[in-house]
Amino acid sequence: MISRVSRLSIRGFKSTSSRCADYGFIGLGLMGQHMAKHIYNSLKPLDKLYVYDVVPQSTKLFVESVTSENPSSKSQLVALSSVSDFVSKVDSQLDFIVTMVPEGKHVKGVVEELVLAYKANPSSAKTTFLDSSTIDIPTSIEVHEFVKKSLPSFDFIDTPVSGGVAGARKASLSFMLSRKTHEDVSPELTTLLNMMGKNIFPCGENHGSGLAAKLSNNYLLAVTNLAVADSFQLAKAFNLNLQQYAKLVAVSTGKAWASVDNCPIPGVYSKENNLPADDGYKGGFITKLTKKDLVLATDCARGADRMLFLGEISRKWYLKACEREDLASRDLAVLFEWLGDLEQKDGVVHDKKTSEDFEL
Repeated sequence: MISRVSRLSIRGFKSTSSRCADYGFIGLGLMGQHMAKHIYNSLKPLDKLYVYDVVPQSTKLFVESVTSENPSSKSQLVALSSVSDFVSKVDSQLDFIVTMVPEGKHVKGVVEELVLAYKANPSSAKTTFLDSSTIDIPTSIEVHEFVKKSLPSFDFIDTPVSGGVAGARKASLSFMLSRKTHEDVSPELTTLLNMMGKNIFPCGENHGSGLAAKLSNNYLLAVTNLAVADSFQLAKAFNLNLQQYAKLVAVSTGKAWASVDNCPIPGVYSKENNLPADDGYKGGFITKLTKKDLVLATDCARGADRMLFLGEISRKWYLKACEREDLASRDLAVLFEWLGDLEQKDGVVHDKKTSEDFEL
């Protein structure tokens, strides 16, 4: 094992691309586990990766899984037991710590704990916090300002992603950053993001620009997913062959991510595509997370004095869908199945599966 002293001496050559790098990853959920796995598989001989999840079993399973698939880098992976361990139980100060957690309150709690630990262990080195969670813009700005005030040499950057679980699994995610140009993204940060994704989009120099792009994109996703479900139910009502209709849409003007890459019709594409529709809509980008992003987008739109013409009606449909756990916990393509359970009589919508009547 390389000693702390020798590692620190190697780290002194900041201008060389071959220097070792230390990474932290917090949040090993549906997306995070794949993102962290790609970092692990991309480690150079002197790099290290430290990981943590609030659910100890998730951390344990992650370590067991990635090291069994790739045992060659096993000594470079360290599982930690708490957030403060990223400061107190590492060989040397980390270059980057990535967070992938559910909500803004979790991001805020994690960063506050990290800052407190760093202030108790002052150093001339700096760490960059990358938040790939999808949270509200005001909270992200608040956390950014807190970091810059508490630890001026550190940085907190919003780096939300697009591509869903499939993109995380394939390392094809798109990262959206609060940076003005590609030249404003450091080579070290570019290297890290390229481990997990294929596209890096600088979205603006003001903090929160990355999240603004993410919420705008996911608003579009939520609305088009609902429209795709409606369209395929219309085709079904016309007694069309849905597999053939899906293939037609894939090469026609109605083509969208929700109709092709996440097609809601089983049996259209090869099993190798691992589409949720072919597995009972399990996994994928679940409906309640889509709802969360849609709510964030519509709330933040109000803060920007922007009326979203399809926002409120789409929000109502997702909120209603998520009242059913069997819909909320499955991939968003399941809305196709749900709309098939609904019928309208005298202005009232009736859910045939639950026998519930409701108005929208």
